[in-house]
Amino acid sequence: MASASDLGIAIVGAGVVARYHAQAIAKARGARLVATCRSDPGKAAAAQAEFGVPCETSYDALLARRDVDAVCLCTPSGLHAAQTLAAARAKKHVLVEKPMALTVEDADAMIAACYEAGVTLGVALQRRTEPAYQAVRGAIAAGGLGRPVAGLALVPYFRAQSYYDSAKWRGTWAEDGGGALMNQGIHIVDLLLWFMGDPDEVQGRAATLSHSIEVEDSLAASLRFKSGALGSVVATTSASPGFAHRVEVYGTRGGVQLEAEAVVRWESEAPPTLSQSVAPGASGAGAGASPTGLAPAGHMRILADFVSAVRDGRPPLVPGEEGRRSVSLVLAIYEAARTGRPTRPR
Repeated sequence: MASASDLGIAIVGAGVVARYHAQAIAKARGARLVATCRSDPGKAAAAQAEFGVPCETSYDALLARRDVDAVCLCTPSGLHAAQTLAAARAKKHVLVEKPMALTVEDADAMIAACYEAGVTLGVALQRRTEPAYQAVRGAIAAGGLGRPVAGLALVPYFRAQSYYDSAKWRGTWAEDGGGALMNQGIHIVDLLLWFMGDPDEVQGRAATLSHSIEVEDSLAASLRFKSGALGSVVATTSASPGFAHRVEVYGTRGGVQLEAEAVVRWESEAPPTLSQSVAPGASGAGAGASPTGLAPAGHMRILADFVSAVRDGRPPLVPGEEGRRSVSLVLAIYEAARTGRPTRPR
């Protein structure tokens, strides 16, 4: 049952991902949904009926509400920076969807504004909450895989042309910031960075092979990490009918292969016992085949952590600085693909 002391959260935007946030808020202890925001007045009544709370058509009006303590930004990626800066000025905490920004400069401005305002900034890179990925991260941190030598992020997704045609901002540089890598692949890029550390240099090639869009629908990149380890990133939205993503990490004492959110194979001196492990193929394509193929558990965990972080005055699991890392790497890969020269992430 909601309490007056609960963190009052507003959802900005009303697309597919907003529904994941609404489910997560409903399940989170110490949180309640108090409002939504849609810029189209003609759709406000429908949003109010769907979410069961008032729907503001002005973002400024939403931020002026005294019952709003935090906002979940589920808007087009190109709006995230300006909306975060406005929320910080209004002393509202922010949980922003991926990618947190479309430029490193905007990401830095968001981090600085929230720090100066004394509000929490979290990024919804919710795959970090998955037990299997957390187990891998823990093993690497403890030295269980030895010195890192290689890492792979593979995103063989599919999106029909109708997906890009469903909203004017999709598939554009100005508001989507990129294609298969920036939009779909950034979750898996984030995991690779979480496991392998920061890259020192990247090379890349990008192409638009099967869609009528401004941005890439297929990309391949090679990475050299600061540790000396090597890596690869491959992302596409042209792999019909869509397949589960894969992450692989290898070290001098073992390696792990993951598909979707499950361990396919773990070889090391003391591999953990994971109840979430499944045989290859058992996980299905999930988000690889459809943006609605996400399981809601990840958003529930990232939202619950965000609420707890605000209450406890600690950083969230994925603070702005971590969200910035994946944006920086994606942009460096794009630059390398554009110029044909090796590039260093900023």
